[in-house]
Amino acid sequence: MLRFFRSSGSTVSVVIILIGGLTWLHALSGYEPPYSGKYGAFLFFEIAGWLTDTPVLSVCFGLILLLTVATLLIFANNRLRLIDKISYLPALCYVLLVGGVTELHRFNPVVIATILLIAAFVLLVGSFKSERLSYNFFTVSALISAATFFYQYMYIYMLVVWFAILFWRPGYWREWVFSLLGFAFPLFLAFSWFFLMDDDYARMGVFLREIFSIQRITVSLSVAAIVFSTASLLMVIITFGHLMRYLGLKKVIVRNGYYILILMAVITVVPTILLPDTFPFVWYLLAFPMSFVLSNYLATVKPVRWGTIVLSLLFIGVAVVQIVFLFAG
Repeated sequence: MLRFFRSSGSTVSVVIILIGGLTWLHALSGYEPPYSGKYGAFLFFEIAGWLTDTPVLSVCFGLILLLTVATLLIFANNRLRLIDKISYLPALCYVLLVGGVTELHRFNPVVIATILLIAAFVLLVGSFKSERLSYNFFTVSALISAATFFYQYMYIYMLVVWFAILFWRPGYWREWVFSLLGFAFPLFLAFSWFFLMDDDYARMGVFLREIFSIQRITVSLSVAAIVFSTASLLMVIITFGHLMRYLGLKKVIVRNGYYILILMAVITVVPTILLPDTFPFVWYLLAFPMSFVLSNYLATVKPVRWGTIVLSLLFIGVAVVQIVFLFAG
């Protein structure tokens, strides 16, 4: 099985799409409406309002966005070569990891935010290719700022940008300015829109207050989803050791790419102690760096049977979660 998914044939992409559809089959049959909880920003709720009366479109749109994330992971790998060859493994791992946590299998704010985060990641790592002044930090920061319009806590990833400027760049002060201007630019456009359209400024004020609010809530998860996510984290921790063993042999830009992914994972997990969006929001974001750690292991481990065991456990875990969810429903 692993040998098939290691290949770069177009058949693999079709199989991944089918797997994604199967993991969302319960949502497609139940016609889940868009996510309507508190933890989404104003632009997300504008779009969700159009889908409230057509739940089937909400699920289909969410699935399309999930597959878009998977496609972007393939693009990111092809662009940065985090895995040495063209590979569909990051997309497969992401679809499986998200498939095992069913609570947000519908249109939700985190999927769109993840798309923007991946685009920001590719540009950020690409800025390490040259020692010259990079304008990418403006675009990266603008993408992160735009992501907060869908999921308000995305601003914490600005720490990744500033960490990269501080430790992996020559020290151009203008790159710090670019990052601040980039983050402010989408906010300026939003305020300008409200001004030109004579809209209610209170909406923007509520959005800004929610960004910096710290509350505690309990997110309801099924036991199966908790077991699956815990087991997946343990697998990633084990396979992370394999990555670190060979990371020093990779090219500088590849090493920096993995360092950024590790930093993203830490920044995603640590604030959950204070921030309310503990789960399953964090899982959608955390699955992004986890996918590359798992993919690196699956693509390089020898003998192949160890990788086959890990991949089989992922498939079995997703299948069990789906079965439990169907019977529980």
